[in-house]
Amino acid sequence: MIHNPIMILNHLYYLLTDVRAGEIKKENDNQKGILSALSNLSRETKILELKEIVKNISEDKDCENLGELFTSHGSDKSTKHNYHLLYASILKGKRGLPLNILEIGLGTNNPNLPSSMRGKGVPGASLRAFREWGQYFDVYGADIDKDILFTENRIKTYFVDQTNLESLNDLAVQLPTFDLIIDDGLHTPWANLNTLNFALKLLKPSGYFVVEDIRDIYIPIWKITLSLLPSNYTYQLIRARKEIMLVIQSK
Repeated sequence: MIHNPIMILNHLYYLLTDVRAGEIKKENDNQKGILSALSNLSRETKILELKEIVKNISEDKDCENLGELFTSHGSDKSTKHNYHLLYASILKGKRGLPLNILEIGLGTNNPNLPSSMRGKGVPGASLRAFREWGQYFDVYGADIDKDILFTENRIKTYFVDQTNLESLNDLAVQLPTFDLIIDDGLHTPWANLNTLNFALKLLKPSGYFVVEDIRDIYIPIWKITLSLLPSNYTYQLIRARKEIMLVIQSK
């Protein structure tokens, strides 16, 4: 008879799944080891500090204005994070141009969705900030939450499921090419990598793809991924105020 509570739980798990708990840990350790080994074999990719690569941009009036617009519209890109520094740097000198910008992840507050901001965000906030900052920008957005999709002057939004390649392909045929694509959606490697594959097909020459909110534990995955990128893309991992961003530019 089994008396140890842990053993009882492990036995119940085995009866339900036909998989022993010890085997799960062994396989998880094996996968972590594989990722670590592949990461060490990949090209060395340093993580740069955001403030170091965008020196003096915070003193720029356009940068300050972009940060203010993020805040006033309800986005945390310049309050919780300092992402406005990167975007102002990428878009420096282009404020008056007719650019196309796409952001995946509008900021749903639906608690039943894994990407939920749980009442802390305003859906579409950063889209409206970009539209106001660039008077000729056409801004697009996509999210899995159909209830928050909207259309306004120079803003169009669409449904997308980042974990479903067919959904991303369906979205791609409805869109133009872009000067800037932002992934601020599900924040998991699976979703990010699907979106990367989608985004590279839609970037204009010299266009940028940015992945926000990358956790340190996922860096080995990104090191492997970046080593597989074609030579016509440059990339950089950047540490912002709280988390890491990936920036890829098409040549």
